[in-house]
Amino acid sequence: MVILIDEIMQIASEIRKIIEYGTKAPSGHNTQPWKFRLCENEIQIHPDFERALPIVDPDNHALYISLGCAAENIILAGRNLGCNPDLKIEKDTDGVNFISIKVQRDSAAQKDDLFNYIEKRQVTRNAYDDTSIVSKDLKQLIDAAEFKGVHIRSFSTQEEIDQLVPFIIEGSNLQFHKKAFVNELVSRIRFSKKEVEEKRDGIWHSSMGMPGVGLVLGNLIMKKFVDTKSEAKRWKKIIRSTPTFILFLAEKDDVVHWVNTGRALQRFGLMATKLQINHAHVNMPCEEIEVRKKMALALGIEKQHPLLLVRLGYSKRMPYSYRRPVEEVFG
Repeated sequence: MVILIDEIMQIASEIRKIIEYGTKAPSGHNTQPWKFRLCENEIQIHPDFERALPIVDPDNHALYISLGCAAENIILAGRNLGCNPDLKIEKDTDGVNFISIKVQRDSAAQKDDLFNYIEKRQVTRNAYDDTSIVSKDLKQLIDAAEFKGVHIRSFSTQEEIDQLVPFIIEGSNLQFHKKAFVNELVSRIRFSKKEVEEKRDGIWHSSMGMPGVGLVLGNLIMKKFVDTKSEAKRWKKIIRSTPTFILFLAEKDDVVHWVNTGRALQRFGLMATKLQINHAHVNMPCEEIEVRKKMALALGIEKQHPLLLVRLGYSKRMPYSYRRPVEEVFG
């Protein structure tokens, strides 16, 4: 009986650790919009719509991309523990899509080196230097993110990047013209270390290179002094120092492809971490649907769906975003 209890405790500890790796995934504004459930040898990842972003992500595509990122971490962690995880998209009794991952021991399971970078990966939001990404590294990044129904297009020359600039600025302008967007964004920024330590979610001011001004002053600054002009100026400076942009394209605009895009993004981010290349999201032209359509038409990819735009470069590391403990996301 003691052996049986020991085995149960070991399995419980391993499952908890696997789920903890899942929580290390990125999410829009670091909302962490997931709930993990355990059913026999199956880990389920359900959307937590209370943590959705209805203004910037009205169709929840970014939410499901985040779930896909978490799923890829779980798969990598499972393989590292000698399992061969199997992922499926299923629906609950209310017709809501969730991710099911079977986790079973398999002597043929192969570890993946990207597992070693889960805890080191971060979205690095500061400005990059203009050092070029060598073609060998860029190929490794693209190869690592190969998934069915997901395609990647890189923009590295000045001419290529110039194609993106008007759509980045237009997307940013549209968003900062909306009071609801600004309110949603500000509600997810943590302007003091005390606040982020209490909530353990959201965008920590330090990870953005902002001073810790406190909640009241932070709200005032964001709502009164940050506008379309200041954001456009900031983004033009960031774009000038970015050597490469990566656009993630899905063949279909549905949950399966959103999840696969998330899995591709996570592997891309982990490979970037391995190669010591920083990355951050520039999603405004993908979030604004009309801008997304215009960008796709201009780039000759109107039959595909641009879901994510990411910038790549080199810079110093920033403070890591906080994550909620497993106990708060389990159940």
